Amino acid sequence: MIGLRLPLALLAAALLVGCGGDAPPPGKTPTDAAAKGLDPAKLATYRALVLPKASERAWEQIEWQTSYESGLRASSAQQKPLLLWVMNGHPLGCT
Repeated sequence: MIGLRLPLALLAAALLVGCGGDAPPPGKTPTDAAAKGLDPAKLATYRALVLPKASERAWEQIEWQTSYESGLRASSAQQKPLLLWVMNGHPLGCT
């Protein structure tokens, strides 16, 4: 038990020193976007960079089928190839 005191004391000291070291002093916390340096012009620029362009959203115009059978029928009727997307797990990658 004695040999465990020093590591525990060092861990406690590290946690105390590491907590809140970068926090702004009380009363100096920025609360709005302008105080954080994000004015409306910058926000519009960032928004334009992040949102997909119309050409990048073309996949949304495809009439996706949710079953193999309905996809096979649609591809046969339109004389187009069938893309079969198969995956294992959650569609959002949350496994």
